[in-house]
Amino acid sequence: MSRRLARRCMTVLLGGSLVLAAPPVPAAAAEAVAAPIENPDVAVPEVTTATPATKAPDRWTGVQVQHFPKALAGHPDGLQAVSLNSAGPGTLTTRLWRVQKGSKVTVTWDDSASTHASCKQDEVGDGQRYEVVAPGPSTSSPVPAQFTTKGTDKGRAAWQSGRSYSFTAEENNPKITFASKQPDKASKCGPLVTRFRAQQEPAPVPYKDKKPQLPMPEAYKNHEVVPPKDVVTACNSADACRFEKDERYSFQYYDRPRMVGQAYINCTRNAVTDERPVEWQEYPYDNLTQYFVAVEKKPLNPRQPLDESLKEVAVQIGGGFTRADGNPLEMATTNPLLWNRKEQRTLTVTVQPGEVSWVEVQPARERITGTLVKTPDLRLDVTADAPSGAFGDRFYQRTGPLSQVELARCADSRYNARTPDETIGAPTLRAGTPVTGLLPVAARASEAGTRVRPVTPVEEPPTR
Repeated sequence: MSRRLARRCMTVLLGGSLVLAAPPVPAAAAEAVAAPIENPDVAVPEVTTATPATKAPDRWTGVQVQHFPKALAGHPDGLQAVSLNSAGPGTLTTRLWRVQKGSKVTVTWDDSASTHASCKQDEVGDGQRYEVVAPGPSTSSPVPAQFTTKGTDKGRAAWQSGRSYSFTAEENNPKITFASKQPDKASKCGPLVTRFRAQQEPAPVPYKDKKPQLPMPEAYKNHEVVPPKDVVTACNSADACRFEKDERYSFQYYDRPRMVGQAYINCTRNAVTDERPVEWQEYPYDNLTQYFVAVEKKPLNPRQPLDESLKEVAVQIGGGFTRADGNPLEMATTNPLLWNRKEQRTLTVTVQPGEVSWVEVQPARERITGTLVKTPDLRLDVTADAPSGAFGDRFYQRTGPLSQVELARCADSRYNARTPDETIGAPTLRAGTPVTGLLPVAARASEAGTRVRPVTPVEEPPTR
């Protein structure tokens, strides 16, 4: 390798450690993890009467459903249940929070034919039909999936455990609905369901999402989608909401290196040592600010980060961020959420003869994903990207041989016949340019209209 090429390839790392590239490691298959379901055993509220309550359990959305007490449900583990009929076929709906689009989900539950006093033998003898609807192609059954409970005698439960439905989510926080398919449009006798569980193989972390183009926020009231601005307004007051950080999709990373300060071109024959102050600033990004620009067409103040334009929302995100980092009291932490970071360093660099040198910074950043929750019914998925307070930036002194243009620029200051004109480097005065009282820099005496007379030396007397 030539000396020039070796210099071009050389990188000196300042203020950090030298990182050697390692061969990529194949990504491991995603492991199935629990996808929590709110009120999964439909135990809240507790039904204390002998007859069913004509209301869905807490954190579920129900239409034409009944909430059965333990004794009437007859579940072997003493669970309450929900009937999918109440004066006709009904539906029971929930959302699987923190399940991202692309995740593979399996939902399980228990079912039984109804034990309601109004049931007839022909309604329960051959089982009762219902279906499960979820946003995404099923991996195990038709869409929507059809299910039938076990046949039983009138007034007697016949519970089946481990009924399941698998699908690949086509939306974030997918909605799943259980719907009765009993034919009698006025019957109170419908299938019973309880003990809901869910597992997911999480979708990959979206590392390629760019800071200025983060995924749009998604907002919900109970299980229905609402405009994000409604939840932002509700949360932007002291202690109105709490932020729950999603560790799975939050991560730390080094951003692209970028040049800071000025380049130093050494046109001399000696090494030059240069001490220079270097300043740079890291700015925050968040999908709430981007949402108001792209969707609402009413941007927040573009000169202000979120901690100034939506101060209370930023405080809540920062509090949830530090709690998730192991600091439940939100006091001094080794990793605070920094919405803005301005840095200054004084660096001493050495530039070899015939080389150009500059400094690059590779900033440390945090990608934070989570949910703003306002009890009992509002949720807002938020993504922010901010400078990190947990680990330091990297500094690089880059050096390399001068390019042809830089070499020519170094020669541009030499006043001789080979001095380049303005086509290389900074513009210079051409010969023949009309100038009053001045001689063009690039002109020779013979081109300037001056007289040329040879100088005759004075004869000295011969020496003796």
